[in-house]
Amino acid sequence: MATEVTLPDMGEEVEDVTISRWLVQEGQQVSAGDPLLEIATDKVDTEIPAPASGTVLSIRFGEGEIVDLKAVIAVIGEATEESIPASVQSGSATAVTGPDQAAATDSGAILSDTQSGSEQDSKRKEVWATPVAQRIAAEAGIPLSAIPGREGEQISKSDVEAYLRETSNAGRKEPDAGTADGTDNQGESQPPDDSVASLALRRLAATYDIDLREAAGGRPVGALTRRELIEYAREHKGLSHLTAAMIDHAPKQSPVLSRDRPADPDRAARADAAPGQAAVDETLVPHGRMRQIIARNMVQSAFTAPHVTTVHSVDMGAVTGHYQAQKAEFARQSVRLTLTAYIVAAVVKGLKAVPAANAEWTEEGLKLKHMYNIGMAVALPADETGVGGLIVPVIRDAGDMNLLGIARQVADLAARARENKLTPSDTQGGTFTLTNYGTSGSLF
Repeated sequence: MATEVTLPDMGEEVEDVTISRWLVQEGQQVSAGDPLLEIATDKVDTEIPAPASGTVLSIRFGEGEIVDLKAVIAVIGEATEESIPASVQSGSATAVTGPDQAAATDSGAILSDTQSGSEQDSKRKEVWATPVAQRIAAEAGIPLSAIPGREGEQISKSDVEAYLRETSNAGRKEPDAGTADGTDNQGESQPPDDSVASLALRRLAATYDIDLREAAGGRPVGALTRRELIEYAREHKGLSHLTAAMIDHAPKQSPVLSRDRPADPDRAARADAAPGQAAVDETLVPHGRMRQIIARNMVQSAFTAPHVTTVHSVDMGAVTGHYQAQKAEFARQSVRLTLTAYIVAAVVKGLKAVPAANAEWTEEGLKLKHMYNIGMAVALPADETGVGGLIVPVIRDAGDMNLLGIARQVADLAARARENKLTPSDTQGGTFTLTNYGTSGSLF
């Protein structure tokens, strides 16, 4: 009996995953527990083991594809068995695919300023959506403000998919009078599909919350040009900062000769470098998935969290004295004591004194958290360009731990983060996050 390979429970915050790398090939023999593939979520990378021993009969998704959590990603069985057809796989789940990770994260911030559909309603409203919902809406060219959602709740992937189904059904044309059954005349060449705009146009429309159908003015959206879309945005959306420079590339200029210096022979080569390519005196380093996610989340945080900076000077003499006196004793218990453990303990004490600081803002009210799950930012090793990564594992129930317990968790999570051994649950459920960049000598 063939065994379907599905994804494990990734936690409530994960809606889909990316196939990073297959560690096996079709036809390869595996044993239960052998690593099959590596997957990536927005926070961690992890390996998926084989659920059974046998032969890999089929691999359903390629590397780089975005896969729904209910999808069957591979099938393992006896070499004489046939793979279960994808059309009858359990759950009937399909992959949510994107052209690449950059496109998957290029959908704008969670909180977007949108214009109400009513001419009389000049108020601006906030539209909240999950990252997956943002991506699907962006790729479909649908502004988030057009998607109906539940009052006080984020727009989810299912909301966007339901909206796309409804608009698709509503937009279907009746059969032509000459073809009562709705079929095309045989032998006639089919015109290109002009009902879908290009991906670049859909991204631009989603970025500025523009309805492509309105911008097209009754024409098929596939006939809309980039220039027409930007002119529409300037005229109807008040986006006067969008200029012709954003429509067409600036004309190439010939090198200007100076009496004081000769012409630069490489200047023309630099000017001719295509977008996304490095010039002769530059090196293009493609963004890794983690850097893309960090960049996206940094932008989103500017819209979803208040930014306040305050600096205090604290005498850490008592702490460093205790640290020096106790680190050997902690080491005898196989625990590496660091100053981070003291900071976590101090944060917990502060949150207990001010419960509103350990809370979540909702439309209904302030949701106070009665557990103290402290996120701890961990810097990951830099590559040869000097660019590293960042991940935030969570110390759960830190309020119930003494200094030894906190230090044990700090050391364990930091080590597993740097060894890429965290699980999705290790990064979920945080109620407060701290980061210590003082190790670099900076103050703030």
